[in-house]
Amino acid sequence: MTKIEQVDKEKELLSKAISGDKESFGQLYDFYAPRIFRYIRLKVGSQALAEDLTSESFLRMWNFMQKEGTEIEESFKALLYKIAKNLIADYYKRKSSHEVLLDDDFKEFLLQEPAKDEIKSKESAEEIHKALVLIKEDYQNVIIWYYVDELSVSEIAELMDKTEGAVRVLIHRALKSLKKELE
Repeated sequence: MTKIEQVDKEKELLSKAISGDKESFGQLYDFYAPRIFRYIRLKVGSQALAEDLTSESFLRMWNFMQKEGTEIEESFKALLYKIAKNLIADYYKRKSSHEVLLDDDFKEFLLQEPAKDEIKSKESAEEIHKALVLIKEDYQNVIIWYYVDELSVSEIAELMDKTEGAVRVLIHRALKSLKKELE
């Protein structure tokens, strides 16, 4: 399926889901749930918590879509990532500590992710994650979105309400900051 066909299919499913079609929303869920889960899991470290926050992200999206007169002005994916990002922020606001508790299988989870070689070079997955949680949140997000979720610069720009040029600079600075933490 080409990128254009995928966008058209998403728009069709989104239109039906806004009208209350649960099956269309289910198809959107099936496609985006693994990506949203991976993003959340990398931010919180715990599989159970990531599953809960992923479910809550989709529940909030469904509830938003069912409000009368709802129009999603940005892409479904962008809005879904924003909901997930806000849920993660809310979770850390409620916690007394920002320390991420890693599950026993987190290192294995990191090693199976399709991250690009730039961040998997010599460092172990656990070291990368420890360094990742020490850098600014925007840096964490762009590294995960670009290197792990493999979103394009234009998609990240849409998610962050920034220009593509600003996102490219942010990716460069984020990678530099991550490398500094790894040293």
